[in-house]
Amino acid sequence: MISFMSDWGYSNYYVGVAKSVIKTISPSSEIIDLVHGIEPFNVRMAAYMLERAVEDFPKGTVFLVVVDQGVGTERYPIAVETKNGYYFVGPDNGVFTGVIKKFGLKRAVILENEKYYYKKRASYTFHGRDIFAPVAAHLDKGVSIEKFGRELSELVIFEDKEPAIEGNRITGTLAYYDGFGNLETNIPAHFMEKVGKIIGDVVNVSIGGEKFKIPFVKAFGDVEIGCLLIHKDSSEYLEISVNQGSAKEVIKKPQGSEIEIW
Repeated sequence: MISFMSDWGYSNYYVGVAKSVIKTISPSSEIIDLVHGIEPFNVRMAAYMLERAVEDFPKGTVFLVVVDQGVGTERYPIAVETKNGYYFVGPDNGVFTGVIKKFGLKRAVILENEKYYYKKRASYTFHGRDIFAPVAAHLDKGVSIEKFGRELSELVIFEDKEPAIEGNRITGTLAYYDGFGNLETNIPAHFMEKVGKIIGDVVNVSIGGEKFKIPFVKAFGDVEIGCLLIHKDSSEYLEISVNQGSAKEVIKKPQGSEIEIW
């Protein structure tokens, strides 16, 4: 199975062509469109969203990830295998930060063996079609990862503030905003229990230095329409939302901002 993520959207032919390349090489491959609405060039958003999605797929899934503002430059095209049995194909630009930190890196290789490219001379600006999609197809067919090129020992990793508990305070990072404007954090929801917070409490939240008082609830409808709330999302992280509204429009802080809860 191949899970396909990109920032391409559907207003052009890129997704369809890349999927056609996969099917040309590996007709039996099943392709799942994970998401093609990543905010253009937003590597951090892609990295966090990818990390949240992985374990809902069967072991051995190949994740094709094309969020690649550096296409055609010196950044490496790579394939990655994590210690929990998944494969990832895409650019070495930090997009695999989340899966490497969470699941551990088993090995990574540079995609330099042109035998596995779609064309002998890859386009400078469409590696999704010419390098990443064909390599994902070959991996899904059973080609060993080491066949694609030299091993790469160090990958690009971006550094956000890791979630932590300091006394009675929780700290972490604004990971990204989703399509509804929900503020996704990198803070595991069970941290609330560790600092003695229970459903129904109103908690203090500082985001990028601005303070808010937000009720800790189970679901969106537990607060009035238009009100902020904080809850455990479906991936077991803390999420800040507005019932039938956009937390992004209320909070107005950029991704990467530090968050503190007490």
